[in-house]
Amino acid sequence: MTAQAILPATAQATARAGRRGAPLTIALLVCQLLLQRIAVPLGEDQVPVTLPVSLALLAAGFVTGEFRVRPGAARGVLVLWGTAFSCTLVAVASGLVPSLFSLLLVVAIYPVAGMTADLSASAVRRVENVFFGIMVVAAAVSLVQLLIQVAGVPYEDYLLRVVPVDLLQQGFNTGDPIAYGESLYRSNGVLFLEPSFVSAYLGLATALALYRGRSALLVSVLLAGMLPPLAGSGFVVLLPAVLVMAFSTKRRRNLLALAPALVIALVVALTTPLGERYVARSDEGGGGNTNTSTSLRLLLPYESLLPPSVADVGTAFTGHGAGSAEDYLRENGLSSVTAPLLPKVAYEYGILGVVGIVGALVALLAAAAVRRPWIVGVAVLFLYVNASFLQNTLVMMAFFWASFLPYDDDLDGLHPVTRADDGAYRQPPGVSR
Repeated sequence: MTAQAILPATAQATARAGRRGAPLTIALLVCQLLLQRIAVPLGEDQVPVTLPVSLALLAAGFVTGEFRVRPGAARGVLVLWGTAFSCTLVAVASGLVPSLFSLLLVVAIYPVAGMTADLSASAVRRVENVFFGIMVVAAAVSLVQLLIQVAGVPYEDYLLRVVPVDLLQQGFNTGDPIAYGESLYRSNGVLFLEPSFVSAYLGLATALALYRGRSALLVSVLLAGMLPPLAGSGFVVLLPAVLVMAFSTKRRRNLLALAPALVIALVVALTTPLGERYVARSDEGGGGNTNTSTSLRLLLPYESLLPPSVADVGTAFTGHGAGSAEDYLRENGLSSVTAPLLPKVAYEYGILGVVGIVGALVALLAAAAVRRPWIVGVAVLFLYVNASFLQNTLVMMAFFWASFLPYDDDLDGLHPVTRADDGAYRQPPGVSR
């Protein structure tokens, strides 16, 4: 569904230009990457500036024809919204006090999951090149953040030099030591919410670079930048993509680009404290220690939220109300425990929410992963690892790359069918579909 049918000729010309140049798609990508730490106060809450900017760009793209609605995906988003509203109405009728702000976030964050950019193959390539360019700079900044600390320069959040603290998103570990008592801090690329965020985006860029058969130099820079954040997110995104490519006869040779990157990673690991710390973090799940990043993200959220989700018959089906999961964790002395998608939705929206909300999101991402196997790790990160349900940056990361940016495998010459700048699909002479 597009707005072109009701637009004059000048607007349709703008749409064609958008398909060729992708200005709003690039703006949406740049906004999510570079502005993710900026927020404006709203009462006791904060609104990330990327949220209203993204909504404005999506609306502008729909009007100009650069973006369009995907009917099937839009139905999934409507199911998600309908489930959230239905459960909230039941919660209110039961005397509970759901968070209106949380419910509005559900509405505001997920339109991207039901839309796609209507771009030519050359425009998709342009968007990917912009992404690679930004992430190369992010990788370099990540490395510099570590190296200057090794050289004796104390860690500093340089964004605070230009942005007031009350305009920065709160509640994120933007900068924290590589281990308790250490003077070295993990890199966050300055502009990313946490080290885990820059790690995840670098892992995504590396996976895409490998999938597209980009140069070993690009892959090496991106992978080297993943090391200073000392976060597993990038590897959660990258390793499934590598595994998929290893079993693909068409993609397997692309993995040769990893060879110099692995040498660089080994050198960095051996010449800095990062190697020892990565080994230590890889064993965090053992020994029964619950005060670890692995436990706080992957174990305790499920142990803490799932049992009370079904403990009471009155709330088991429709939940305790929007925004109540974090309140429950805080009231029980578990404020450091995160709330990933499944336990959060189960507690707040009950069994109906698991079916209608989690089910819709799983279906949307699974359908995308069938055509874009390199985003399997992104889906795992979104659905299982991170507290992603109402985190605008994580939602945008997942759905921008899973479904919003058009799938164009012809960019690397694997398929004869190509998409022309006017939006039509054409084939070379003598090739049949």
